[in-house]
Amino acid sequence: MARFMSLLMHMKIRRLLQSKRGKLFFVLSFLLITFIVTSVLNRIASTHNVWHFDCHADGYFSHQGELPLTVDKSNLRLTLYIEHNQAELTYRVESSTHDPETVQLSGKVEEVHMGSFTYHLALSLPPTRWQDNSLLRPYLQNEFGITASHFMDGFSISQEVQVIDLDDTFTRGTLKFLPSNNVWACQLISPNTAD
Repeated sequence: MARFMSLLMHMKIRRLLQSKRGKLFFVLSFLLITFIVTSVLNRIASTHNVWHFDCHADGYFSHQGELPLTVDKSNLRLTLYIEHNQAELTYRVESSTHDPETVQLSGKVEEVHMGSFTYHLALSLPPTRWQDNSLLRPYLQNEFGITASHFMDGFSISQEVQVIDLDDTFTRGTLKFLPSNNVWACQLISPNTAD
């Protein structure tokens, strides 16, 4: 009996889709679903004009050229702040063997890709006084894929930040930084305070 009902339902659906009314119903349903998905993505991307992510990690930095090789455990902190079309990316390293170092890159949001939730940032480094045995400078050279000769005050970089995941309460997020492919789990300080 269940098989007969299933077959009857299948025939009715096929007949409906082959009729003009069925084709119209299918097209309108498809357009409605597309509109709903686009509206939800647009609401998420365009209403979050203000982001403040605070990220922490343990960093292990080696002192190159030293024998035997020594490794320092450090606290690495990354802060990403986006407000409308302006962006700030701050790195901070704290270590028991070095003074704290902080570098803040600032610039603008050039583009936002709604589908992948990716922010394209154009950032520059202000004049910075580096420590002699800086832990942060080699880390940033590696992070941005640039050589020591190109890493100077005022240099510009193009950084992409993809919001991979946000929890339901908008208190935690996962960010992916490109081109380095580094992934950070972050606390979301202010999911949206704009408009």
